[in-house]
Amino acid sequence: MKFCEKCQKEFPDDVKFCGTCGGPLTEKQPAETADAFQMSSEGIVLHSGAPLSTKTGWCKWGYLASLIIGAVTGGPGLLLIFVVYFIEYYIIQFHRGKIRRMKFKFVSPVTADEVYNRLQPALTKKLGNAVEFDRDDDKVVVKYDSVIYDINLNEDGTMSVWWRKSLAGAFFSVREGKLYRKVRIGTALIAYELQQQFGVHE
Repeated sequence: MKFCEKCQKEFPDDVKFCGTCGGPLTEKQPAETADAFQMSSEGIVLHSGAPLSTKTGWCKWGYLASLIIGAVTGGPGLLLIFVVYFIEYYIIQFHRGKIRRMKFKFVSPVTADEVYNRLQPALTKKLGNAVEFDRDDDKVVVKYDSVIYDINLNEDGTMSVWWRKSLAGAFFSVREGKLYRKVRIGTALIAYELQQQFGVHE
């Protein structure tokens, strides 16, 4: 089989040019196995692409208690709602930052091109046009649901997924809780899919 590096499509051996972009085709290389890489002994291993666990679930009980107290006492209960809101805000800020610093178990040596060549078709198949890809120097960049994710390959053989707001998100701020949910979803999707593509396991 032959392969178009630009369009990520396969063609029979007798075809010389891509039917979509017209570019020259190359011989498709056999997929590398996890044995071709050295696997990190550290880092988080995800067992599904489910969102990362929320650390703010208890806040809903705080709001509920505030409403009940407010219904009984009036003013003090309403004041308690604002207290719970500000506590939730700072907890969300803390845990969003913690997600940036998470290290996921990975393999090495791996190049940005290898990451792109495996991640792009896999995520596009799952998410379609909802996901976009780019390059920033030696990093693969994924944009999903108005959040940008830089895939960093760490020197210790792990990887991290550094999220940041898109340009639109920086000017038109998303609610903190909603952004936290987006980050939990996007980080897990990307990290899990990369671990699957490179055969990372416990």
